[in-house]
Amino acid sequence: MTAKEVSNGSSGGSETAASAADAPPQAQAASTTTSAEAASAAGSGSEQYGQAAPSADAAASNRRYQRKLSISEEATLASSKRFAPPHFLKVLFETPFRTKNPNHGGHLEEATGWGMDAAGRGPLNQAGSYIGVAIIQLATIDAGCGDVGAARCPNRIYGLRPSSMLTMASVITGVTSALLMPVIGAVVDHTRHRKAVGVLTAILVCAITGFQIAISLDTWFACLVAEMFGGFALIMHFMSVMAYLPDLTVVEVELTHYTSRFNIVMYSVQIVYVLFLIGMTYGLGLGSIDTARVAAAGAFAFAVVLFTYAWTFLFRKRPALSKVNPGDNLVNSGFKQIGRTTKKIFTRYHSLRWFMLALLFSPEAGAGVVLSVAVTYLAVTLRMVSIEVGIVNLILLVSTIPGSLFSNWFMQKKNPLITFRYGLMFLAVTIGVTVAALDRPERKKWTYLVSVFWGLAYGWIFPAQRTLQVTLTPRGQEAEIMGMFTFVTQVIGWLPALIFSIMNENGVNMQWSVSVLAWFLLVSILLLYGVGDYDAAVQQVKEVGEQELAEMTAARAEVEDMVAEQGEGVFVDEVVDEGKEDPRFNITDED
Repeated sequence: MTAKEVSNGSSGGSETAASAADAPPQAQAASTTTSAEAASAAGSGSEQYGQAAPSADAAASNRRYQRKLSISEEATLASSKRFAPPHFLKVLFETPFRTKNPNHGGHLEEATGWGMDAAGRGPLNQAGSYIGVAIIQLATIDAGCGDVGAARCPNRIYGLRPSSMLTMASVITGVTSALLMPVIGAVVDHTRHRKAVGVLTAILVCAITGFQIAISLDTWFACLVAEMFGGFALIMHFMSVMAYLPDLTVVEVELTHYTSRFNIVMYSVQIVYVLFLIGMTYGLGLGSIDTARVAAAGAFAFAVVLFTYAWTFLFRKRPALSKVNPGDNLVNSGFKQIGRTTKKIFTRYHSLRWFMLALLFSPEAGAGVVLSVAVTYLAVTLRMVSIEVGIVNLILLVSTIPGSLFSNWFMQKKNPLITFRYGLMFLAVTIGVTVAALDRPERKKWTYLVSVFWGLAYGWIFPAQRTLQVTLTPRGQEAEIMGMFTFVTQVIGWLPALIFSIMNENGVNMQWSVSVLAWFLLVSILLLYGVGDYDAAVQQVKEVGEQELAEMTAARAEVEDMVAEQGEGVFVDEVVDEGKEDPRFNITDED
């Protein structure tokens, strides 16, 4: 991949189009490079990666492995490094989050940023558990049922039972995300503001989490509303981060390694966070409400530090992938793009079509649906308090680490598709065992054992899902397809929470309500069989993707020839700042 391809926007990849055009010769010259050359070109010396440059013998040995420069490597080359951190900050902040490339041994800055961002998101997700327990307790008290508990509360507040508050909040967040995601996606695709979206959503999430430190009997409903906005902002933030994932590498084994390591880093930070909360709760004798406040404060601190560093020093800007079509705008272009992308996937990409359908019912679908349902079940049916939920979370998080390692091993032995399918089966069985065995408070001690299997399942599933999302994405269409992945996990992801809430409002036993999650997983498993053989699926996506790129290249060349024949100038597809002159052609975008 050349620097020109990066500035074209078909793949994204430089801080600005101009800086990409002025990138060092290494980035502009070769479309393929050896692993040693890539590491050297991207700055694998001691200043960039904190390690010595490879010896001549090592470089010669590494040349046996040939690979293209990734977009992130080219973006690093094109970066002005105006916001480079001091060396001591790099050592202090980056070292725990660096992921060594398994082939050339370098540490890519955006890969470090991805791991750091994942680590910042971890405590935010965990804080929702403690805040959720507090909201249910406070809503129950506010409804006048503090003496009988949420499970037996016949009263309603704001039109709902206290036990339906969290799940209905998830429904509202999910529907809102599904409706507004195409608009945010259009900003990511059609403007140079991908990084700005990541920064602004990170600020919003941190601000909302900071507000929730003040949760009390007087503010619980305001905190619940803030939780809805925070959930939406976190989904939008994740969408912008996911757009960077396929940029990290063009080699599947490297991507598998990255995704597994990101999972381990995220869950490891969550373990530290939960241990901190358990220690504070036991040491200070905190109740559920005070624990929720400490949880919000801790998540706020983690997120502010990690997000600030990652988005200031590690993530790079990207040019617009394409311009908005004539007659469209950022509001409607996202919906039209989803329609075009859906039509293309369903007509040309057989395997990708079935994978997309399976994601509609995957455990990641929805805005914290599984979390809201699980917390409600633990707090209402099993009557767990925050410290007990914290211990469950700790066991679950520790168990995700061997789950991620097993997923990585299984993907190497089999493939990501089989790994993902079996992981979903394991989670469905785990949910069934949970609702069958844990049906009353007297059995809640067994939750600690069952949480081990929940952790193994989550650690197993998500590295495989991330790998599939990239290997089944046509090259040159990464941002478009990644945006589609994020959209399909939200479009009906709120449905399990809505079904749960409706059943709960009508007095149905909560065991049956929770079992809805398992039925959705079974649908996802069945749809995955439509993908067929994994290697054939990857090959089909590659061949059709290359055909589409060839068609687009031919069409662009035809337009260039027509423009040249008419003598009207040169065909330009780089992005130019509004109102500024193009440094090469001395024209403005208004011309």
